[in-house]
Amino acid sequence: MQFQQIIHYVHAHHLRAEYPEAQAAIIGTGSHKPVIDALMPLYVHRHTTPVLHVECAENDVANIVADCQQRGIVAVIVGNARFLPGGQPFSAAAVAPSANMRSVELYRSVLEHPQLEIFSVIGFQTYLTATGDIEWLHEQGYETLRLGAFRDCPAEAEPLLREAHHVFFDLNALRASDAPETYQQSPNGMYAEELCQLAAYSGRAPKLQSFRLFNFLPSLASTTLTAQTAAQTLWHLLEGIAVRHQWHIPNSTAHIEKIIVDAGENGQSMTFLHDTITGFWWLQIPLTGGSHRLIACLQEDYRCACRHEVPVRWLRYFQKFNQKLTGEK
Repeated sequence: MQFQQIIHYVHAHHLRAEYPEAQAAIIGTGSHKPVIDALMPLYVHRHTTPVLHVECAENDVANIVADCQQRGIVAVIVGNARFLPGGQPFSAAAVAPSANMRSVELYRSVLEHPQLEIFSVIGFQTYLTATGDIEWLHEQGYETLRLGAFRDCPAEAEPLLREAHHVFFDLNALRASDAPETYQQSPNGMYAEELCQLAAYSGRAPKLQSFRLFNFLPSLASTTLTAQTAAQTLWHLLEGIAVRHQWHIPNSTAHIEKIIVDAGENGQSMTFLHDTITGFWWLQIPLTGGSHRLIACLQEDYRCACRHEVPVRWLRYFQKFNQKLTGEK
């Protein structure tokens, strides 16, 4: 089925009433049109779930995103319009060229949001990042994954995106040869294929509420390389969203293994959940008062625990969540 047959332009005021089976809505403020034009011929696809297309003014984006959240569909924001997540506790992840998050207004507003619980930066380049900013992120209990480490093991990024409700993709993270029409061109950076892999991870994430693709020049034409790169990134995102019901959060279903790793007399036993169908892993973080919280992780975290070592991810979130409950700093 052709993309043209299942993409539907919906007026912003009619979003709630249209196409209840839709799983994603592409939201733009006009400058995104070349990306939509480049996306159209790509979507020769087996999925028939409608994708909504909404154009609105920049100051209406937040309301449209809120409408999408009420309907339980992913808001895909294309362009530089600003918005903040809603009032509920949330997690966020950013694919960005630098980890100097506090120097960028968009990220600073997210980091200062009182409901932010988990944050991660993926694909940053060390020579563009001040050491103090990386240290600050780690002190806050946030995770970072530099470009070289991601390239050595792309799967390292998957748990970070699986935890995120809101994902920010900065096209400045790409090298200039893959996206020449961006605001900050660089000879080095992420490859387009790597950005598409991250978009697929994002789309499959069961918590995802919004995805934002930004920092391309608004004057680009649909035939440019950057428009095509952005369109292919969205294709992989929509591919992931179409099948994300298969990549659910673990529950009591038969294909979820619960594995307890005994750390010995002087250690903290750790509980892992493993989905035998998807291959996903989760850490169970014990909380003050006897409850617990699940955090996405890798099989390597389990292997680390089996070596009687404490995984960094377990330690980070054990401290972060329990300090918050006890009011410690």
